[in-house]
Amino acid sequence: MKTASASCGVVLAIRIETTLPAPLCFLRLRPPDQAEWLCANRAIRRGALAELAGQTAGPRLVLIAPSEAITLRQVALPSRKRSTWTRAVPYALEDQVVEDVEALHFALGGPPDGDRLPVAVVNREVLRGWLDVCAQAGLVPVAIVPEPLLLPWREGDWSVLLEERRAVARTGRWDGFATERDVLELLLSRAMTEAGDAKPRRLRVWGHPPPTLTEAGLESRIEDSAPEPLQVFASTYQAAAVINLLQGSYSPQARWGPRLRPWRAAAALASAWLLIQGIGLAHEHWSLRREQIRLRAAMEQVYREVVPGATNIPNPRFQLETRLRELRPASVDASAFLELLYQGGQPLAGFPGVTLRGLGYRDSQMDLDLEGGNSAVLDQLRRKLDQQPGLRIEMRATQREGRVEGKVTLKRASS
Repeated sequence: MKTASASCGVVLAIRIETTLPAPLCFLRLRPPDQAEWLCANRAIRRGALAELAGQTAGPRLVLIAPSEAITLRQVALPSRKRSTWTRAVPYALEDQVVEDVEALHFALGGPPDGDRLPVAVVNREVLRGWLDVCAQAGLVPVAIVPEPLLLPWREGDWSVLLEERRAVARTGRWDGFATERDVLELLLSRAMTEAGDAKPRRLRVWGHPPPTLTEAGLESRIEDSAPEPLQVFASTYQAAAVINLLQGSYSPQARWGPRLRPWRAAAALASAWLLIQGIGLAHEHWSLRREQIRLRAAMEQVYREVVPGATNIPNPRFQLETRLRELRPASVDASAFLELLYQGGQPLAGFPGVTLRGLGYRDSQMDLDLEGGNSAVLDQLRRKLDQQPGLRIEMRATQREGRVEGKVTLKRASS
């Protein structure tokens, strides 16, 4: 009976097709308008993004973000409901960031490290700028990952990658930073002091020479004296062990096309109406954009004058804040200093004949030492400074050996 049943039975052959994920391609942006990338089974290439776009029809693109523009933090777990974390984290970090939380994007890591939640913080305009650069070349990243989290890490080890002018350090599972090489040892020593009992037993170094640290019992080991950073990053990448900045409104999953398809006609009418309304604002928007570019160039110029020899300035405000934390006591109000620096530097950028020789800041007062121009030019500069809201100005001018020297004191006006 069993034999008959077997002979009359129907045998179903089920074919299971396994679809392998597309290979990864790792990308770093190199200003101006240059990039370097490493795709599977290929050599590292450098050039314009348009060259990469012609080679990456299939691979998934991972953009490696410069850590100078990103802050890595850990916050106490807001609750056990992950759905509440996105709303709670910005307010938990509000006192630890300089910028308005509305201007920042908070990307969450996971799973939580005990009762601590890892978070990566980046300015929304900076993140949008990276995406726009890729989009202009026809590229769409599947992930944007901070550099430090792509360095090798295990319990008891810290990792350091040395490049020509900068260094990237990973000081924990979710911690790390990037800095110029001349201040690396200072920042590593400070990080070890803050680590307390969690100090590393070994420092793994990619590059040469290794940083000189006086920490007792610390072993320094050179993994590669002449590394290729992209190869180091690519060899470590695991999607579950990094923080992908493409979350929330920047997530690839946040595509509303299928849901909005029934509303295309209404959307077309609304778009036409918005276009008509926007024509009147186009000129104003363009003017503001040009002003923003000019102000950023002025901020970079001020940073170069304050920090001679600086070359890599992707985010002058953030880098200047980092320098201030290194050079000034913690009690100094960084936001007040930056506001005075911005209000004083903006008018000064319009007077190329006047040179900033130095500046000082103490007790909520900024002193600018100027040289050049003449009395009429300095009067014009004073009037420009007087136009800055909430600012009190004191200016003194002297003439020495045929040169005009001026000293400007900036204070916040009493409210």
